[in-house]
Amino acid sequence: GLRRRRLKPSGAMEGKSSAKKKKVRTTNPPAEEAVTAAAASLLTEDLILEILSRLPARSVHRFKCVSPAWRDLIADPAHRKKLPQPLAGFLYSTYHGPDHRFYNFHFAKVPGGAAQPVDPSLSFLPSHEYWYVDQLDTCNGLLLCRAHKFPSSPSGDDDDPLEYHYIVCNPATGRWVGIPALPPVPAGRRVIARLAFDPAVPSHFHVLQFEDTEQDKYITGVTIYSSQTGAWNYRESRLPEKISLFAGLTSVFFQGMLHLYGLLYPVNTDYDAVLVAVDMEGKVWKTIGVPSGGLSFGLIGVSQRCLHYAATPLAPDDKKKKKKRKKKTDEDTTTVWYMKDYDSKEWVLKHSVSYDELRSMTGGEYRVAAFHPDCDTIFLDSFDADTLSSYDMQHRKFHRIRSLRKNKAAIFLPYVPLFSDSFAGVDRQ
Repeated sequence: GLRRRRLKPSGAMEGKSSAKKKKVRTTNPPAEEAVTAAAASLLTEDLILEILSRLPARSVHRFKCVSPAWRDLIADPAHRKKLPQPLAGFLYSTYHGPDHRFYNFHFAKVPGGAAQPVDPSLSFLPSHEYWYVDQLDTCNGLLLCRAHKFPSSPSGDDDDPLEYHYIVCNPATGRWVGIPALPPVPAGRRVIARLAFDPAVPSHFHVLQFEDTEQDKYITGVTIYSSQTGAWNYRESRLPEKISLFAGLTSVFFQGMLHLYGLLYPVNTDYDAVLVAVDMEGKVWKTIGVPSGGLSFGLIGVSQRCLHYAATPLAPDDKKKKKKRKKKTDEDTTTVWYMKDYDSKEWVLKHSVSYDELRSMTGGEYRVAAFHPDCDTIFLDSFDADTLSSYDMQHRKFHRIRSLRKNKAAIFLPYVPLFSDSFAGVDRQ
């Protein structure tokens, strides 16, 4: 159980040096200071932890500065299960390995993240059971993987389909659960699997496998796995439009619905990008329009408890730049939008930066790769320098974080550690 030791306010721990400072302070009379100190001394550890558990991770990090006692309380590993954790970094993959079917996986740590880096090899999984494990999606500390079993023939012909099933794991604790396999997908069809998990209900998660048509590649339905029932259920698409999903982009679980980025089919010159949202029973389907910015790289995410969308324009050709860069257009501007009121479905412009300004800061071609969950910072991925950087929108400051591996894929999976028991009551298959 939690100790009920009362924490002393920082002034009471500073001794004589603090007493000297109080002589020159005139903002609080002695009687008022005594009341404040008495009130602070009434805060027990369990009460402080209960309050901190309801705050964003960034705010919890700031409270480490209140006093050494508060710092030690927050840093105590025994309390990690209850307190929100900051963004640790991103899982990403690289290709052009020995086998063209497989990717190699890596972890890019960001400043302020967990001291213990994530092991992208997922060494806690049984290596004798799985030949290859593909990392597909993250959601609130859990990771969705597709685990391929060893090929039936010793030669392992590249054209032979590999038997697989999905796994959901917690990299912070090493716990994982296997999910019953679905029947093989017919040849020519594509599936996109994503994860939905709410930490407020730690023992319950969903895996959604979207299917599309054989030729046109627009959504026909979704098969949903519930950890509560242990079963898959198929639901036909209820979208009135024909929409093709982007396979290489992250999804967002928000307001009880999974959101994915897609294009209206057939694609026209206006580049009609939309968000597709579906609930966990597959009964409610929605489309949400996004601000039009011409041909661009779109991205969705959640930051500061609001849905966000960013559009990075495709890099203009050098020749076109010389001829047409006399007049700036919206299509040359990276924009970041957020949905202040989700029910209204109205996007509000948060920030914009021109192609020229961003290039002058970075010295290269960059796109928005992710949103920081707790502040007005976006992460940028370079097209030509294999570098992960951050951009503070409030102060318009660019910071290069680290170099990345070459031949990386476009998707960056944000990872925030989850130390609670996320699989309580879930049977491992």
